[in-house]
Amino acid sequence: MSERGGNRRLVLTLGGAVAGMFAFAYLLAPLYEVFCEITGIDSARLSQASEPVRLAQAAEIDENRVVKVEFLANTPNPAAWDFQPVDLSVEATPGKAAETRFLARNLLPHDVISVTRPAVRPIEAVSHVSKQVCFCFEEQPFAAGEQRELPVRFTIDPDLPAHVDTVTLAYTLFTAKSG
Repeated sequence: MSERGGNRRLVLTLGGAVAGMFAFAYLLAPLYEVFCEITGIDSARLSQASEPVRLAQAAEIDENRVVKVEFLANTPNPAAWDFQPVDLSVEATPGKAAETRFLARNLLPHDVISVTRPAVRPIEAVSHVSKQVCFCFEEQPFAAGEQRELPVRFTIDPDLPAHVDTVTLAYTLFTAKSG
């Protein structure tokens, strides 16, 4: 009977593991949404903030305020890319367009196509940053060894909460595919 009891316990344990995996898979999408909302990575608001937008409602320029905008450049494969901001930060007047550039160089011996994932910090600033020009909008083809300046033109909404005096725009450059 102990062998039969051992088999029953094994079947119940394996059945519980299968049920647990199914529950985890079912909850994975909502958990990912919560994670993205907390971290600001790939959230729906981030996607909206990374699309080209014209700030028609920002007719007013807040000349009495300056927001420091910091720039970060990341790549998961530093052997493939040299990627960095030209300016580490700029001072932006809310409602007025500001510009910067990033330098990207393909270090690989073959053509590639890059994609860039943007992120905005703090999370409450995401809906207050409007990019009019950004290399993050579309794939960028690079020849082997090619270096290029990638422009970013953005506007900080004058409705940015008053306690937010620094905004960080971070970009992660990935190799999408070989050209």
